[in-house]
Amino acid sequence: MKKIIVLIFTLLIVIKYSVIINAQCSDAGVCSVGGHSMEQESRSLFNISASYKYGLGGKDVYLTTDEVVKYHSFQIGLQYNVLEKTSLQLSIPYNIQSGPLGDVSGIGDLLLSVTQNLYLNENSGFNLSIGAKLATGDDNKNNLHMAYQSGMGSNDLIFALSYFYDKISFDAGYQLAGKRNNNLLKLKRGDDLLVRASYNLNFDNVTILPQILFIKRLEKSSIVNILSMAPTETYFDVDKSDQTQLNLLVLANYKLNNNFTLFTDLAVPFIKREVNVDGLTRAFSASVGVKFSIN
Repeated sequence: MKKIIVLIFTLLIVIKYSVIINAQCSDAGVCSVGGHSMEQESRSLFNISASYKYGLGGKDVYLTTDEVVKYHSFQIGLQYNVLEKTSLQLSIPYNIQSGPLGDVSGIGDLLLSVTQNLYLNENSGFNLSIGAKLATGDDNKNNLHMAYQSGMGSNDLIFALSYFYDKISFDAGYQLAGKRNNNLLKLKRGDDLLVRASYNLNFDNVTILPQILFIKRLEKSSIVNILSMAPTETYFDVDKSDQTQLNLLVLANYKLNNNFTLFTDLAVPFIKREVNVDGLTRAFSASVGVKFSIN
């Protein structure tokens, strides 16, 4: 019981600061591939999870002034360890966006990845992950800008390399953004670089995984010039759309029994993005879910 009280107290502190400091809790996919699992030492054969996330969009200083969008996301996740050192991961969300310009809902982008353990001994190891974010979500519903859309509209490739030693892990990830989307902005995102450090804290049935994430957009995002009078479309780079993020992300698990686990995650930024042309910025975000595992 004492460990549960500590977990709840920690999460309440993170929630408090998430509201105050404009958390960047969403990304284009690179943060969701790879990483040191909280169950690295006792992997189950198969698990399925269901989660819910609520978020408030950050003000879009490029496109609007005071417009704030509310987000509800319901996600199903699957993981299957096909071989002793090889696992497949899949997740698909159903997203609902609501704001002053209207309500939009629909299936989000499918995320599929495979993780291969390259080296493993008693205390350490290397994992390589390769993933794809597929444009299964609508990116131009109701002719609204990206903050209202359920999908990003591009097929992206994601690569991640993870090293873990005992309770510490380090990751490097790269997301290769796909082609220009079909949104009214005709957005072309830049590629993303991720560097992450994690530390595993175990308290009986409770596991807490704090992470520091450095995310750098390597190129400026490009959108269509809607004011151009040229006979063909012209595009321009959005100023400050290649900014850096530095986030604290805290994940927590509570193991109910051998088959069921409750989980949650929260985030706060040390360095926040000012430009939200891709619609990914969140002023607040929190999620909770349950996972069923077959050992």
